[in-house]
Amino acid sequence: MLKVGVFGGAFNPVHNGHVNLATECMKLLKLDKMLIVPTAVSPHKQRANVSYEHREQMCRLAFEGMEKFEICDIETKLSGKSYTINTIRALKQQYPSDTRFYLIIGGDMLYCFPKWYRYEALLGECQVVAAARENDDYVDMMEFANKIGRIKVLNLPVVEVSSTDVREKLSSGENSDGLVPQAVLDYINEEGLYKHE
Repeated sequence: MLKVGVFGGAFNPVHNGHVNLATECMKLLKLDKMLIVPTAVSPHKQRANVSYEHREQMCRLAFEGMEKFEICDIETKLSGKSYTINTIRALKQQYPSDTRFYLIIGGDMLYCFPKWYRYEALLGECQVVAAARENDDYVDMMEFANKIGRIKVLNLPVVEVSSTDVREKLSSGENSDGLVPQAVLDYINEEGLYKHE
């Protein structure tokens, strides 16, 4: 049986918190592969001011050379908004029938998970794994997950970074060293991204 992680997001930009979360989940869940899935058209957020192509390339740079990590562009092939259930079902068609999918979500996403499009059906399609991304209270997360049912909560060593904070620092010219992988920071500077937000 193949165990495949699916870690999606706007990645606007991808940062060290994302990389830490993905690598820790890979280890703890003993996954065979981790798919990094940049959102094509987010149902939750306003249109990203940075193109899909830039966000995908930043992900490629962030996870470059990391074995078993793969950047997956499946959401560009699906029409309409990028609903996670459609993404998982499309992935299932590309893998052997006994593949087990693990959907990785941050702790902040856990609390709005019941508002996701067809979330109950999604719980039947894959194992949802909520990982503490900020110093969320692990006990609170466990209680909330138990109310929904069928969600695994991981207590991870946390790297506290948010894409919003990174964008604000970049647009105001503050030092962003240590927040994003160096290759990503170089790319942002070369392309002049996040200059005028």
